[in-house]
Amino acid sequence: MTLSAELAPFWLGEPAHPTLVSQLDWLFQREPFFRLQYGEVGQPLPEWMETHLDTTIQSFSQDVDTRQAVGASLWLKSFTAHLCSGLAALRLKFNRVPMLSLEQISLDVAPNGKLKRVGIPADSVFFCLEDDPLAHSPQAKVVESEQVLDQKLSHFVQAIGQSIAPKFKDQKVNTPQFWGALGYALGLVFQKLTQHGYDRALIERLQPKADAWLAGILPDFAELNSVKAASLENVGIYYIRRETCCLKYKLDGKKNCATCQQREPDEQLALYQSKVPTGM
Repeated sequence: MTLSAELAPFWLGEPAHPTLVSQLDWLFQREPFFRLQYGEVGQPLPEWMETHLDTTIQSFSQDVDTRQAVGASLWLKSFTAHLCSGLAALRLKFNRVPMLSLEQISLDVAPNGKLKRVGIPADSVFFCLEDDPLAHSPQAKVVESEQVLDQKLSHFVQAIGQSIAPKFKDQKVNTPQFWGALGYALGLVFQKLTQHGYDRALIERLQPKADAWLAGILPDFAELNSVKAASLENVGIYYIRRETCCLKYKLDGKKNCATCQQREPDEQLALYQSKVPTGM
């Protein structure tokens, strides 16, 4: 059985229509963390990076009252959460991977530097499987397996990363920190999907497959993020163990994120066990 089929119990329900627009809207309704949008929401990513990244990071850092390297790391975390988590959710729920160029990604940023929206075209061509309801439409590019879909997603995420990594290096975001943010955003699908708790046996059985899937999307940086399981009685959830730090703890009044590598693994597991819903 394929991973998407095994994850089906976590994704109860379907959108009324099989369009990409309906699917992203359904994902947002299912979990508001999945915020990737269809439609042109602002400037194309490459153009925006060239003209606005520096001033945006400065404005954002001033708004959250931190130094620029911390602000850049936190801004990157927001960007990858919008884009990469949405792409991963599309793949794992609907077996679709949009066929995009960097110019087709658009950004909407507030005056204080906060990222408001990330969009992709409503008419995007997408890779899918033969059983996709729109497989024979002009928008679809049919591939033979989920493994190929993962290759397409991996290639695109790596292309994004290679394009913008130098810009963030100029902002003092180092290489592990940068690629760790991309991988973390991809893995958050599993964490957000199960946060309300599911059958412990299912959670524990699929954990190695979820972890292997995440490692396969960014194979050169697989060691930077892991999918873990926390269980209590008959209920379990997933969480992400990061091996890089987003630097959020440097903000006034903030502590280390629950996923941070600065927490000992046993302490981190205990923390997430305390988050497992009870009374199910």
